[in-house]
Order: sequence, then structure tokens, then C-alpha cells
Amino acid sequence: MDFFLIFSGQIILYIFLFNRKILVDKKYQFIFLFACIVLFALGDILQNTNVKGGEALKIPLLQWGIYRIFYFIFVKLYKREPKDTFGSMDKTLMIDGVFNALFWFIAFILPLALVFTNKI
Repeated sequence: MDFFLIFSGQIILYIFLFNRKILVDKKYQFIFLFACIVLFALGDILQNTNVKGGEALKIPLLQWGIYRIFYFIFVKLYKREPKDTFGSMDKTLMIDGVFNALFWFIAFILPLALVFTNKI
């Protein structure tokens, strides 16, 4: 069960990897916010009932918030949306690659550290 919960807790990273456009699409914002809040509440309940791995369901809300902040900063600085650089060797997309790598690293490490050390 804990593997499934931890796998489910990384859903925002999977969406970022496979279909990142819906993370910023206005018609999906309420759906993402609602789903992340429900998962966070469920994760809190599971954590308080001592279900192993239940706290991993708190992670999507943190990852979605990190993505929205990174996206907002990128758009303000460069006046465009970041592009997907997976598999691209185009040197003109270096800034986009840094954005992608930085988001992936921070959105994976920071929520795991916060949730599994019981800081959240």
C-alpha cells in the first residue's frame, strides 16, 4: 500500500513530464487545486491514523505550488512560457532546461524532506 501512496504522491511530477500544458491551463486550475487539497487532507488523515506512506499524499499540493511559483517567475523574467527540453540538444533552450531541471529537483526533494520529517 505504501508504494501506491508514494507513487500517487508524485502525480504532479508525472504530469509535468508527460503533459505540462494542463498545469497552466486556466480551465484545469480549480480541478488541480481541489484535487491537491483533497489529497492533502486525505494524507493528513492517513498520517494521523499511522498508515505507512499516507503522508505522501500531502506532496502534490506542495509540488503544484512550487510549479506555479517557478512558472510565474519564469514568465515574468523571460516574457514567455518555458518549453519542454526533454531530448532536445538545442542550445537556445538552455534557460528552459535549467528551469525544468531545477523544478524537477526541488519539487522532488523539498516536499519529500518536509513531509517525511513531519515538518508539514
